Amino acid sequence: MTTTKLEALLSKWLDLLNVSPLLASRISGWITILIMLAFSIGVFYLSTFVFKKIGANITKKTKNQIDDTIVETNFFRNISYIIPIIIMDNCVTAIISNHALKLVFIMKLIDISYVIVILSVFFSILNIWNILYIKKYKQGRSIKSIIQAIKIVLTIIGVVVGLSILINKSTSAILTTFGAASAVVMLVFKDTILGFVGSIQLATNRIVLLGDWITVPQFNADGNVIDISLISVKVQNWDNTITTIPTYSLISNPVINWRGMSDSGVRRMEKSIFIDQTSIKFCDAELLKRINSSELTKSVGDDFMKKEEGAFTNLSLFREYVLDFLKGHAMVDNNSTILVRPLQSSNYGLPIDIYAFLKTTDWTEYEQIQARILDYILASVNVFDLKVYQSPSGNDYINRKHN
Repeated sequence: MTTTKLEALLSKWLDLLNVSPLLASRISGWITILIMLAFSIGVFYLSTFVFKKIGANITKKTKNQIDDTIVETNFFRNISYIIPIIIMDNCVTAIISNHALKLVFIMKLIDISYVIVILSVFFSILNIWNILYIKKYKQGRSIKSIIQAIKIVLTIIGVVVGLSILINKSTSAILTTFGAASAVVMLVFKDTILGFVGSIQLATNRIVLLGDWITVPQFNADGNVIDISLISVKVQNWDNTITTIPTYSLISNPVINWRGMSDSGVRRMEKSIFIDQTSIKFCDAELLKRINSSELTKSVGDDFMKKEEGAFTNLSLFREYVLDFLKGHAMVDNNSTILVRPLQSSNYGLPIDIYAFLKTTDWTEYEQIQARILDYILASVNVFDLKVYQSPSGNDYINRKHN
């Protein structure tokens, strides 16, 4: 039944009730609109149901991820909105052409609905693009901020078109008005504009990617990047707290990115052992005999004495031993720098810096290997008649008093 036939039928029923022709025409027009509105809503739910069924069947029969993503982003549902709007548009147009009803405002609402539906369809397409991009590039790349920037531009265009429809002004006139208020707009959207600039720089220069371990001292952030958006970057710290950092701050402030360490497959170990300087001495015959008699240090002692000329200290021998131990360790990377060096002495003793790279980037494994290496080196100090410096404790004073 067409809109005209429905109106005619309603008009006949109203004539039977002795309703004036003008009033009957208006009542039949409005009743027709309400009926068509209910019909449109029913068509919407029916089309949504059909699209869901079709989408579910397609995803079951295919193995690619594109159709799954289309269903997940409600693309078909957004398409379904266009059907009832078209029905209402034709209905109201027919009623306006047949009657003198003032339905201009309703027509404007329908036109604005077209704009909203088109925007929602474009947003769904952008969401599909974002999800497929993340699934394709799993190395932490993210275009979420770019997607959000495009959505903002589309939203501005939609608002301008919607206002032009609502107030019967051209889009150029509205843009001129916005241009006059650009200073206010810049102030209101300052963070958004800075975030947009920052997100573009982050994406193009790959300064920060999803999953990167970063340290930002200014914001007390130290952890993995879990989200990059137009306005902010979220960092999950090692204590599972979340730090939200403005995107532009990652460009304007110092940021430590540990991605290079992760990509290289090795991680630096640098520890210092403080040697009591009073225990440093030249090696005598008794000490050399003890070192050569030990299975752990025998080879080091023999090799070192062949290279050295003249007298040498127990500290030099200890450093050579530690260096040889690190080079022979299975988890120490020999292609990277390995150093065992004395640093500037202080009132805490002489620090011996142990510098090497371990063949792991896993935090737990790294700490375990580092701890075992340090334990072994500390246990070896006494073999060379060296002493590790530590500040006197309460027990030291008690023992001194008793002695």
